[in-house]
Amino acid sequence: MILGIGIDMEDVERIRLVIDRHGDRFLQKVYTPREIAYVEDKANRYERYAARFAAKEAAMKALGTGWNKGVHWKDLEIVNSPDGCPSLRLAGGALSRAMQMGYRRAHVSMSHTRRMAIAQVIIED
Repeated sequence: MILGIGIDMEDVERIRLVIDRHGDRFLQKVYTPREIAYVEDKANRYERYAARFAAKEAAMKALGTGWNKGVHWKDLEIVNSPDGCPSLRLAGGALSRAMQMGYRRAHVSMSHTRRMAIAQVIIED
């Protein structure tokens, strides 16, 4: 059964401007070291950062928390399998909220172009 669903779309240029302005301070606040390492090793890094940002926002919506209720950016981590499939790892407040909901698994889908990134998260029991 679906417990929560979230979708978000991000402007790649907006994410680029934030990264260019705030640099590591922004990256360290929003992304885990594993996410940063993954993105920095790829081409089109701003698109990938934007897609992960959208996925984190979508996950917060699926959890019904937004940016509050004890959920922090790095409580939500997007990891990729060796074949490139994204998945969601939860920690801290995000994991606590998910367990309260009856969480068993999450599905993540992300896509991006040079201009836009989109992500959807579905949480199931």
